[in-house]
Amino acid sequence: MLPDTEVAIIGAGASGLRLATQLHRAGVDCVVFEARDRIGGRLLTVDPGVDLGATWFWAQETDVVEVISECGLTSFAQYSTGNMVFQIPGSRQVLAGNPLNANSYRLTDGMQSLARGLADQLPSGAIMLNTRVVSLDYSDGVVNIHTSEGPVRAQRAVIALPPATALANIAFTPHLPDGFVGIARQTPVWMGGVTKVVAIYDTPFWRDRGLAGSAMSHVGPLREIHDISDEHATFGALFGFSREAVSAQTALAQLGELFGEQARHARSVIVEDWSRQPFTSPPGVRQLNDYQLFGSKALRAGYWDDRLFYSSTETSVDSPGHVQGALAAAGRVGQQLLIHR
Repeated sequence: MLPDTEVAIIGAGASGLRLATQLHRAGVDCVVFEARDRIGGRLLTVDPGVDLGATWFWAQETDVVEVISECGLTSFAQYSTGNMVFQIPGSRQVLAGNPLNANSYRLTDGMQSLARGLADQLPSGAIMLNTRVVSLDYSDGVVNIHTSEGPVRAQRAVIALPPATALANIAFTPHLPDGFVGIARQTPVWMGGVTKVVAIYDTPFWRDRGLAGSAMSHVGPLREIHDISDEHATFGALFGFSREAVSAQTALAQLGELFGEQARHARSVIVEDWSRQPFTSPPGVRQLNDYQLFGSKALRAGYWDDRLFYSSTETSVDSPGHVQGALAAAGRVGQQLLIHR
C-alpha cells in the first residue's frame, strides 16, 4: 500500500526532482511517482558517458548553476575549436569558425548526474519508480491518485511532465477546462519529436583536421551535428538530431560525407528516437510545432481549486526547452504550493 502524502509529484525528471528537493527543505511531505525504472526523464546519460537527451547548459542559466553547485557536480566547456561544416544538396563546405557551440557547457558525468544529485537530497522512499499514474480525481479537497501500484491520497498534485504527454497518459476527473486542454494538447514536447544519433569512435579524429565536429545540413537525415566527446578525449563522439526516424547506417553514411571516410567506421552507434518513448511523447508528437505555446498562461495556472499544477520546461517563460526551463518551472510551482499551503 502506497503512503498518502501532502504533495504528489508525477515525473522524476529535472523539474519534478527539483520541486521535490525544494519542498523537502521547506518541510513539506512529498512523493515523486515515476513510470520508468530510472530517474531523469529527458536527462539520459549512457556508456561511455554520452547524453541521449539534454546535453548543454549556459553560464547565465542561474538555476542550473545553482543546482550544479548544490550537488557538487563539475562541468567543462563544450569543445568548439576549429571549423564547422555546411551541407546543401550536392555541396559540402567548410566554414571558418564554429558559431554552433559558442559558450555552452556540459557536465563531466553527463546531464543525468544532475538528476542523481537532486535525488540524493531526498529521503528514502520519496521516489517511487515503476509506478505509473493512470488517473487523478479531485473531490472534497483531496486529489485521489490511481497508480499501477495502488491508490494514493494527496492534498495537492503536480504534473512534472510535458502537458501533452500527461493528457495522453492520465485521465482527469473532473475534466480540466477546455481552454487548458486545447493549449496543452497542442504544446510541443521539447525533444519529443527528435531522433538523436550518437556515433562513437576511438578518438575525435576530426579535430586533427581542424574541424570542430559541428555541422549544419540541408540534406539530412541529421540536420545539426556536434562533437560530444568526453572532456579529456578518451573517446570521440559525434551526435546529430533528426525530426524523422534514422538508421545507424544512414547516419554513418552522412557523417562520412561530412567528416571523411573514417567517420563511416564508428565502433558503435546509439539511436534514441524520443518519439517512441510513451512516457516522454504523446502520439503524433512530430505534428506539434507551435512553440509559441511554451510558457502559456494556461500552463502556469492552478486547477481544481489550486490543488493541481503543471511543472515542466514547456510551461516555463524562462528558457523553455532547456534544463533551465525545467528548474525554473519547479521554482514557480514550489512558490505557488507554499503560498496555498
